[in-house]
Amino acid sequence: MSKTCINHKEVPSATMCHQCHNPICKSCSLVMPQGIFCSSECGILFREFKEKQKAGKPKEIGGVFTKTAAAFVFTVVGFMGIHLAATHGVPALKRVDVFGMILGVVEKQGAKK
Repeated sequence: MSKTCINHKEVPSATMCHQCHNPICKSCSLVMPQGIFCSSECGILFREFKEKQKAGKPKEIGGVFTKTAAAFVFTVVGFMGIHLAATHGVPALKRVDVFGMILGVVEKQGAKK
């Protein structure tokens, strides 16, 4: 940041305009709800930019549904990992192998037919 105000070359700058980023002194600072600006024009430009940016944002798709689906996929993948471990060398996991239990029931039902 430049050490002097863009409008008053002999006065040290206190901050920068939120829109144009020019260095400004305290007397040139225009405080607005969106920030500090060097002029009302910069304040208006910044507000319009933010409004356009806000209007252009896509809405969040799914929300709770997306999080629920992610939790479901995580759970299924976890059960698959337990099943693979139980069938390939970790016999202690056979007690909690939900997929193995389901597959065993399905195989028994198929054998009865």
